[in-house]
Amino acid sequence: MIVSRTKRGTNLEDVQEMNRSLVIQLMRRRVVCSRAELTQASGLNQSTITHIINELISWGLVVETGIIDGKKGRRSIGIKLHCEPYKIVGVRLARKSITVALYDLAGVEYDKRQISIHTMDGSMKALKRMKELIAEMIESNQAGKVIAIGVVTPGPLFRNEGRIALMTDFPGWETINIQADLMNDFGIPTYIEHDAKAGALAHWWLGEPHQERGVMIYVAAGQGVGAGIVVDGKVYRGALGMAGEIGHMSIDYKGPQCECGSKGCLELYCSTSALLKTLNKEHASLASVWQEVQEGRGGKAEEAVRQASWFLGFGLVNIVNTFNPDRIILGDELSAAGSLLLETVQSVLDQHVLPDVSGKLAVELAADDSDPMLAGAAIVAIDSIVAQPSSFLQQHRS
Repeated sequence: MIVSRTKRGTNLEDVQEMNRSLVIQLMRRRVVCSRAELTQASGLNQSTITHIINELISWGLVVETGIIDGKKGRRSIGIKLHCEPYKIVGVRLARKSITVALYDLAGVEYDKRQISIHTMDGSMKALKRMKELIAEMIESNQAGKVIAIGVVTPGPLFRNEGRIALMTDFPGWETINIQADLMNDFGIPTYIEHDAKAGALAHWWLGEPHQERGVMIYVAAGQGVGAGIVVDGKVYRGALGMAGEIGHMSIDYKGPQCECGSKGCLELYCSTSALLKTLNKEHASLASVWQEVQEGRGGKAEEAVRQASWFLGFGLVNIVNTFNPDRIILGDELSAAGSLLLETVQSVLDQHVLPDVSGKLAVELAADDSDPMLAGAAIVAIDSIVAQPSSFLQQHRS
């Protein structure tokens, strides 16, 4: 039997919320604008824009800036988003650390703190330390109010259930519903996302030049390997929220056993954890590996990084053929290999992808001065708030 899903209608309240969200998104990309600009950019009529802006002003999210010059010498009252009163706590859980930062609704970072965690201490102790860091960050907030928490984790992640399915090298997290636990403790909306998906969303929101359309893939090659896929500004998550879990894509069915139960998983060949295992007699830390690579001595470290980069590129061939992206961003710890990583991955793609495809594909390194997955933790929450602004902002009006 074929069961069809009935498409639900859209009521007036939904339309109004969609229009608010659209206006906030348009203003987010502009430092200062006018109501007339928003009318033209949105396609909404002038009275609708006026009503929405008046609402947002009453909520404290929009402020007037004074007279500005418009097109053809016309003058109008400037408006801009006032994001400082609304704060978000972003949390990044990794296998060896927890990082917590405070952001406003525009994604501006105010404070950041990090602690180390260890497998031997167990997941419950790590969760307790995470809560302590979040509490400290909320307490340190000097202006406005924290209205949401965003958490990003390694995967595989059952996003719809709020829990990690498997964290390789750090068991125990699969029994914890992180999302529900934090919501119960702090009493504010909490969102959870796979770290690579959050990193992808951060690049889409904050990256330059700003991308409006297309398919962008952010590859987080660190202690594990994952990918975030963004299509026209929306993260592709799949049925259970696990889309992009490329670290557990097998590239050798006769390869070594992975903790997920499969063999030859990609992250066994090109994660930084795998890289350090390969170099365990020569290098005890990634810093030592990167130093040797940067010095260009051509030793075992350089060869091991080149090999890991080749495997990553080989895995990305499958991703390119599946999703046909126009942009791939290489991020997380392995991106510190710089040009060696980029050139190796590009070479593999050029050799194994159709020339007409690889020739139109931009491959680049993530900026090395930020942590997009940490920023993405906040942006995951911000994205949800912007999608339903009245549910969050009206109750916190200044």
